[in-house]
Amino acid sequence: MILTRSFTRREKVLMLVLSLLLIAGVYVVLVDQPIRSAHAALDSERAVTETELGTATVLAAEYDRMKAELEQILALPPGKLSALPPYDNFQTLMVRFNHIFAGTEPELSFDPVTFTDGVAARTVRFRFTAQDHKKARSVITELTGLGFRCLLDSLDLAPANGDIETDALSVSGTITFYEQAQ
Repeated sequence: MILTRSFTRREKVLMLVLSLLLIAGVYVVLVDQPIRSAHAALDSERAVTETELGTATVLAAEYDRMKAELEQILALPPGKLSALPPYDNFQTLMVRFNHIFAGTEPELSFDPVTFTDGVAARTVRFRFTAQDHKKARSVITELTGLGFRCLLDSLDLAPANGDIETDALSVSGTITFYEQAQ
């Protein structure tokens, strides 16, 4: 029988080497590979979590900034706080524009009103000629201080005929007025 036979030294060494290789293979398949794949999954999860943490940090900073801005707005005296007026103040704006742009030969164009999340945005493109910087500044100050929520999107100042010190100024820009949509 094979089991009663005694193995030679060479056969014993070969069986020992094969046993070690078998044990090493089982270790790799049953222990090492699952640990490596779990480690890779944890690394991936950590990267996603770090990205989410970065996003949450940015959102928290933005929230704090907006909260501070809101507190500043709410701390304004009642006359300085402007709320969103109800939609369609076109006639009111035109009457005020007539007063503001008096003597400046204005050119006005109106983009179509856009509606987003209950807010109507009315964009007005303007161009006028002012006799000096003081008049241009006065018109822009009055335009942005109408008591309506607005955003001056662009503003260009240029000498009307080439000499900035003696010529009138050509002023152009875009302003968007915000109203509460119905």
